[in-house]
Amino acid sequence: MLLAAGDLVPDLSALAPALLAPVGTALGAVTRDWLVRGARARLSRADLGLAVAQVAACFVAGLFAGGGAMALAFCVAGFAGGLSTWSSLAVDMVGWWRERRLGLIAFHGAGVLALSFAAFVAGRALGGGAA
Repeated sequence: MLLAAGDLVPDLSALAPALLAPVGTALGAVTRDWLVRGARARLSRADLGLAVAQVAACFVAGLFAGGGAMALAFCVAGFAGGLSTWSSLAVDMVGWWRERRLGLIAFHGAGVLALSFAAFVAGRALGGGAA
């Protein structure tokens, strides 16, 4: 509760998760950009950087899913949310469909989805939670 009856100073600890989420999101987005740019520069395959970002985000979400409000805000909603980019993947898949690049669609549609689920389960197991 921010302010209880008789309090002269509000309890700002309730605001901490709301303040941590945007910071985590920014860090996650920067990390995703670094992965995509690195894969594009080194492998000429930005889609592989995107795949790594997706799988890593699911691992982080699984690892911290059982945590408290601070861990959920910063790590799951924030960092993992900024790192993941399912909407970008969807846009890429539409482009690949138009170009008839069915191998990329199969890899990212089924492969990355399966790897992401496995990463989430592994993160939950390492984080001490049941998947």
